Amino acid sequence: MAIKTIIVDDEQPILSEIEYLLTSHPDLTVVGKFDQSQQALQYVQENPVDLIFLDISMPGLSGLEFADCVSALGLKALIVFVTAYDNYALAAFATPAVGYITKPISQSALTKTLMKVRNLLSSNVAAEEAKVEAEAEKVTQRISVQQGGYLKPLDSQDIIAAYVKEKECYIRTAEGEFFVSMNFTDLEELLPKQSFLRVHRQYIVNLQKIEKVLPWFHSTYLLKMAECPQLEIPVGRSHVQALREALGIK
Repeated sequence: MAIKTIIVDDEQPILSEIEYLLTSHPDLTVVGKFDQSQQALQYVQENPVDLIFLDISMPGLSGLEFADCVSALGLKALIVFVTAYDNYALAAFATPAVGYITKPISQSALTKTLMKVRNLLSSNVAAEEAKVEAEAEKVTQRISVQQGGYLKPLDSQDIIAAYVKEKECYIRTAEGEFFVSMNFTDLEELLPKQSFLRVHRQYIVNLQKIEKVLPWFHSTYLLKMAECPQLEIPVGRSHVQALREALGIK
């Protein structure tokens, strides 16, 4: 992924030097250079930025104050301080900054800092993707089934199991059995994967509705389902391991 980067320093030669050094890192794209911190702050509020190289000693809004503003605004950009003075280090690390490079800047120091930046950005992306996936799973999938002469929408959380019977697809809830006018594979794709598992070529179960797991023939299992005691579901041999992992069976 391209790491969108801006450079903020009141010395034009330093802006050019950092930009030049960054050409050795093709995954970084410099999208802006600013010699005034207020302009840079306005830019990051209006444009997505991944990384900011920031001088600490700036006229007007200092780099430390800039970093505090970024944090207060909830912006996700990572900050690397660039300064000629070692005595700022303690104050710098009291901010959300992830790096501190002293001038003159060496390529080795820059490379080391960017390794940390890349790891942090990768972790952030993975965490965001996991959050999105978790939020998607919270959305209750509704599936419409046939009931008499009309369609009845069901919440997926109310489904105990789905199965094939006489080449037709059915869903079972505590209310009863309902015909579904779709093929079994399409239904499997529609059901939330966090909650549902195919345990047999003809059965999909809601993992939250499994009440008992009984040993059965050839090292397989028979499932007793909550809210429907008469329903017994066999586990196919090729699905045993997946079930054991889903239920934490050692």
